[in-house]
Amino acid sequence: MVVDTPVIILKSVSYSESSLIVTLLSQKHGKIAVMARGARRNKNKFGGLLEPGSILEASYYYKPTREVQNLSDVSIGTPTWNIHKDIGKMAVGLGTIELCEQLCHAHEPMPEVFTFLCQFLAWLHGTNENPKNLFPYIQFRLAQLVGIGMGWDEDFPGSDEPPVPEKCYLNVENGSVSCTPAGQMHFLLTKSQVHYLRCIRNNRKNLLLTEPYPATDIKNLIHHFDVYFQYHLEGVRPRRSDTIFEQIL
Repeated sequence: MVVDTPVIILKSVSYSESSLIVTLLSQKHGKIAVMARGARRNKNKFGGLLEPGSILEASYYYKPTREVQNLSDVSIGTPTWNIHKDIGKMAVGLGTIELCEQLCHAHEPMPEVFTFLCQFLAWLHGTNENPKNLFPYIQFRLAQLVGIGMGWDEDFPGSDEPPVPEKCYLNVENGSVSCTPAGQMHFLLTKSQVHYLRCIRNNRKNLLLTEPYPATDIKNLIHHFDVYFQYHLEGVRPRRSDTIFEQIL
């Protein structure tokens, strides 16, 4: 069966002297692997479009029992090439793509994740803002979209007006943000991390781009959320793109 559908390139690896095996997030079939024959040749019909983060219109031959499908053709869907021209955009973009690749299941459509990733990559391509502080927000949103979202205990002050409590915790086991620790696995949050989570709760994403959050707090919040993913889902592993984060943070 020939399928025409929007896709997002998640990763690609060399296969033989001339081909690539490409992992796609397909709108119709979820995460699938496809064979792009001849894609490594100087002249090929894919035109260098099979880069991680590309949003394309793709045609492939699909058979559910086949482990690797055959890619027929691609064309540009939504521009994303500016992401690879800026190290800050590239760090956040590749980190998001790697995390999505781990969270999505083979041959299982995940329309909410697909739409979120398309919209985020398109925004990242076009923005002039510095996105270096955004990755914890991406982690938080993806946790919601795959069904393990974090919630707020009643004792967590949601508005911006009350002062930040002396102690706030991210409770890994029950997925709560609270003024009291719960379970054996929890992280004490700094005041700037609490402010960050307040901005997420109150849908004030613009402040995540402009507030001068300490780099150490952003790095540690990314770590806390990674531990959260690893506790609740199997197969979540360290990202290769984290080395780029070390440079921009």
